[in-house]
Amino acid sequence: MAASNSNGAYDFALFEPKRQQEAPRKKDNIIEIPKEKLEQNRKTGAKPFRAVSYFLALTVMLGIVGTYVYGQVQLTELTDNLNAAAKTLSESESVYTQTQMKANSKLSLETVENYATGKLGLQKIAQNQVEPISLSKGDKIQVLESDAGENWLSSIWNAIRHLLS
Repeated sequence: MAASNSNGAYDFALFEPKRQQEAPRKKDNIIEIPKEKLEQNRKTGAKPFRAVSYFLALTVMLGIVGTYVYGQVQLTELTDNLNAAAKTLSESESVYTQTQMKANSKLSLETVENYATGKLGLQKIAQNQVEPISLSKGDKIQVLESDAGENWLSSIWNAIRHLLS
């Protein structure tokens, strides 16, 4: 072991093995609890409020999840119905277009002309069948109103209307 060190910056005594000294006795801090109280403390009491709160929280969570799943199912069903209706509409529009085209082909001018010449025995108009007609230059109608039925109030009213128009 080293004696005193003349070197003040280093204390090598800290690195030397320590001598075994007798440790001073500590006070006895142990408290004795009777067995009855110890058993009572060990038992965990039933906590009904905590159980009920857990149950309610679980019920609310399950309700939220159930509502979400139900909404998704309804959304899927409505989407399927919408797609089916769109497909039916598309098919109906296609049938309408085909029917319209058939009707237009039956009523075309060429078809009507062929029917008129073939089945009805009609023929196209010729120049000798055309007869010109002349119309009068125009007729003129004039309506005269008589002033015999007017009284002085009507004449004032008519004068005012004439000024405003």
